[in-house]
Amino acid sequence: MQIESLLSADARNLRPSAIRKFAAMMNDPAIISFAGGAPSPATFPAGRIAHFAEKVVRDTAATSLQYGPTRGLPALRDAVASICRERGFACDPATQLLMTTGSQQALYLVSATLLDPGDVVLVELPTYIGGAGAFYARRAELVGVAQDDDGIVPAALEETATRLRAEGRRIKFLYTIPNFQNPSGRVLAAERRRDVLELAKRFDFLVVEDDPYGELCFADDLDTTPIKTSDDEQRVIYLGSFSKVLSPGLRTGWIVGEPALVRQFELTKESADLCSGMLDEAIIAAFCAAGELPEQIKSVRAFYRDRRDALLGALDEHFTGRATWTRTEGGLFTFVTLNDERDTAELLPPAVERGVAFIPGGAFFVDGSGANTMRLTFAKETDDRMREGIRRVAELFFAA
Repeated sequence: MQIESLLSADARNLRPSAIRKFAAMMNDPAIISFAGGAPSPATFPAGRIAHFAEKVVRDTAATSLQYGPTRGLPALRDAVASICRERGFACDPATQLLMTTGSQQALYLVSATLLDPGDVVLVELPTYIGGAGAFYARRAELVGVAQDDDGIVPAALEETATRLRAEGRRIKFLYTIPNFQNPSGRVLAAERRRDVLELAKRFDFLVVEDDPYGELCFADDLDTTPIKTSDDEQRVIYLGSFSKVLSPGLRTGWIVGEPALVRQFELTKESADLCSGMLDEAIIAAFCAAGELPEQIKSVRAFYRDRRDALLGALDEHFTGRATWTRTEGGLFTFVTLNDERDTAELLPPAVERGVAFIPGGAFFVDGSGANTMRLTFAKETDDRMREGIRRVAELFFAA
């Protein structure tokens, strides 16, 4: 039987993740891994999750172990609405908020609801592979927009939008991760956030603001205010997640948007999985109701700040004068650009032979550029292992 002939056009268009194919080596304890994007298990509040799981099952088994509303558990929607207010914008939990099975499902819902084959999606250069994959699955055309150290370059966004309009092609939305972007670790400057929104209004496209790392800010004076706070036309679709501050195993994210759009996302989700896991949602709702989330976030920030410092220190020691990299103030990643044009994908196999793994950066660029870049995470390894790993990579890359 020829399985290929049975597949839909959308299924044939699916692309394997350039990250997940490295999963085996990421989990090999012999490999010092700067690859992957998962948070550290050391940050998971396992004891408290176990406590709330027991309490939820004991007290609310009839609802927490049952199917639930597609929009999500009301108590959790109220908690997320409170989180949104703390981030600077209001949302009605009954009409503007939809809980999702992780923020990756949110990307799927946005794609499945909004995109037709051939639609244009603007993405950052570089961009998150999981977002690009969701858009490619709908056979969208992804067009890259240049970044610099302050995020998306507004002039490049304007030039791209002007060119596409002149070609008679409509932009459906811009996809951006403005805070500690995956993979670059960059933050979109405050004034540029306003510029991006003004260009979205001028050229009439939506903004999908993906903010899974916003709470992982290491600098008290850094402005990470969501673009959504200035959204006076409900043009911004805001995505959030508990994966990086609690646990990705509690598959829980959310979408905030214009009520009619959220209703359409709800219908798409209903056909996909009926509802997310009520037990996961109930555990998180109980965690939030107990007032424990702020201290958990504070603890996670401190953990990753120390790990970030160790990685940047190793790069300073071994890569100075040979490459540049993001001195990120949050999130889980730094992004390295070699001073020469060598392809890091070709350097990965010999690196693995030396017991080190990273993600070649070219996979994050939809225009085929970025071959001389790589993404490094500071989430997985200890300080000493990161220092040794960077020493080995430098020895491979820069040996005379």
